[in-house]
Amino acid sequence: MAACMARLLFVMMSHADRPIQAGRVAFENSGSTQQMVNSDSCMYRILKRLKCVPGWLAVAMFVVLTGRGGLAAELGTLSGRVVFKGKPPVAEKLDLNKDLAICSKTHPVDEELLVDAKDGGLANVVVSVELAKGHKLPEVVPPKGRKLAAEVVMTNKNCRFEPHIAVLTTKQTLVLGNDDPVAHNTLANLFYNTPFNEAIGTGSTVKKQLTKAERRPAQVSCPIHAWMKGWVVVKDHPYVAVSDIHGRFKIRDLPSGEWTFQFWQEKAGYLSKMTLESGTVEDKKGIYKLVIKPGENKLGEITVDASLFE
Repeated sequence: MAACMARLLFVMMSHADRPIQAGRVAFENSGSTQQMVNSDSCMYRILKRLKCVPGWLAVAMFVVLTGRGGLAAELGTLSGRVVFKGKPPVAEKLDLNKDLAICSKTHPVDEELLVDAKDGGLANVVVSVELAKGHKLPEVVPPKGRKLAAEVVMTNKNCRFEPHIAVLTTKQTLVLGNDDPVAHNTLANLFYNTPFNEAIGTGSTVKKQLTKAERRPAQVSCPIHAWMKGWVVVKDHPYVAVSDIHGRFKIRDLPSGEWTFQFWQEKAGYLSKMTLESGTVEDKKGIYKLVIKPGENKLGEITVDASLFE
């Protein structure tokens, strides 16, 4: 019933300037909303009981239940684990040619393809909601106590970027730092935002506001230390996750409904072929459409063949 009421409130908010009539086709000229009501049996039952709800009352109900103007949709969580199918590659040490006294202490490895030797988990897969041009996600009310941090930090540490992939929204600030006792440069090859190349001394920080979403992850490098490479993911929404060392990822607070997800990994690019428990998905841009239901949405293991990385 709670899910049904949330959908009903969304419909009422879309038509707050007219009454909702029950017992016949509601919203005669409302296109997709009419279809939503006709096809939703629980909404129809509520409408039939209510008989008529004035628009002002719909707005009042919405504000009282949400506490603000966000959509009172029930939220879902998407989780899964990306698994490499084949012999796990061994991450090789990078060829260091500068500041060896500092950088060789922890000798960074090639992070282009990281696979856990024990469980086959594939790290650093970017899973994101992708929207058609001009489309926007509905504003939602996240659970209390869970909100985006104002800043996202990407630092130079042990002559590598930490994290390897930084994710932020256009409303967050990217903070570039340097924890090493040597100077670094951070060069970002952005497409929709202005590219930059910032010199960052030991203990220093540089802040960047990236106000436009990037369609693809943007590469970050250090011209002083040629082996250093990382990525920045910039979206106009927070629905992005990066798989951990065991291939696990989780996206919280997704609005319920059908959404398009994209899978990307730096060596393979878009993951064009994935095997899920529901079957094999093939798409040259790594697209997978999924209906998010309120609560937990578990994809299980997502297998990616070694041939994609050759």
